[in-house]
Amino acid sequence: MKLIKSRLDYKWVVLVVCFLMEFISLGFCSSNPGLFTVPVTEALHIDRLVYTYHGSIRYATQVLVALTFGSLVNRFGIKKMVFAGLAAMISATVLRMIGTNVLHFYLASALHGFGIVFVGSTMAGTIVRRWFKEDIGKYTGIVMSANGVGGAIAAQIISPIINNGETFGYRKAYFLMTAVNVVISIVILSFLRDKPAGGPVIAGKQKKQPKKGVMWTGIEYSAVKKKGYFYLTAALIFLTGISIQSIGSITIVYMTDLGITPAFIATASTVGSLVLTVSKFAVGMTYDKWGLRVTLLLCQLAALTTFVLKGLLINSTFGLVMAMTATVCSSLAAPMETVMLTLITNDLFGSASYNKVLGVFLAMNSLGLCLGSPLGEMLRKLTGDYRSCFWLFAVVMLIVIVIYQFVLNTANKAKAAVLAAETQEAV
Repeated sequence: MKLIKSRLDYKWVVLVVCFLMEFISLGFCSSNPGLFTVPVTEALHIDRLVYTYHGSIRYATQVLVALTFGSLVNRFGIKKMVFAGLAAMISATVLRMIGTNVLHFYLASALHGFGIVFVGSTMAGTIVRRWFKEDIGKYTGIVMSANGVGGAIAAQIISPIINNGETFGYRKAYFLMTAVNVVISIVILSFLRDKPAGGPVIAGKQKKQPKKGVMWTGIEYSAVKKKGYFYLTAALIFLTGISIQSIGSITIVYMTDLGITPAFIATASTVGSLVLTVSKFAVGMTYDKWGLRVTLLLCQLAALTTFVLKGLLINSTFGLVMAMTATVCSSLAAPMETVMLTLITNDLFGSASYNKVLGVFLAMNSLGLCLGSPLGEMLRKLTGDYRSCFWLFAVVMLIVIVIYQFVLNTANKAKAAVLAAETQEAV
């Protein structure tokens, strides 16, 4: 490791470590939960709605843990909390592998939720900000793209294992997840560093209007709590989370119910994961060049298109084309629940309150994710199929798009005032 440090800036090693964190947490071990729904519920004779609550427990845990994210990291440091997160995720996959009833899956999901907070996007984004000052979007996007890479690999390896004709074939898939998680965890903990020598990279006061995609000093949390657009942003993040999770969690089951073959579904999952790899990187680059408004709007329009296409989906040749198109659009929208949270926090509120604001936004996003899956199943039971859910959230996304324009206008005025005051102080 001394040789590595002497030959290159260690921040590049840390960037690879963050990529592996995202690969394992939100990629390989989390990207394809729908593949397990039918095999697990049929093997253990669990009602689908009852089973979906295990996903809600994961996100409910994330809500509670996210609110303590800043204080726990400040107290114990990044490396110790990443270790705790990795241990929790490994325990979760082991418990799912040996579980015999739904309570085991509920407990596993609570452990998974804890692990995601300290290994996933929030922690990775925090580490990136500690080591990089400019092009935050690009480097965050590089890290978050690991989600798609991990998901694509997992879909191709895990789907055949699950669908091998064995009643409990899914347990072999969980064993593989556990083994991969252990190996990558050892690599992560061997090379991770809490902060650069001399302390985290800190954004200084701006002498001129900063270019997009950089850190700025920001607004103190005590002042943030008095701003109405902070709470409105949190509400919009909640609505976005519940929309994307509801649609994402029911899509595979929905296509299965329509009679679409497992082979096509696995291929669509792989394509979606590969597109996600590109989209998360592209989102970061778009943010650096064109700013938050354009980047966010593109993701929201992709989500809206996804909801409409899935609402019209049928099992036909043209329907399969629609399904694949919807999969691509869904992957273009997915960064709203990961990389966009860090970029929204950075752009609207800056460094002064970053950890606390990000914790609140992660909690609101997780709350939406918590409610998304059971809501989709409840709508199916009320209406007889999943289509009503897609149309409901198409309307919700339209409302979110409109309100966000007001939020961004208000936040940009507040940001401009802070930067103008700093510019005057620097003169």
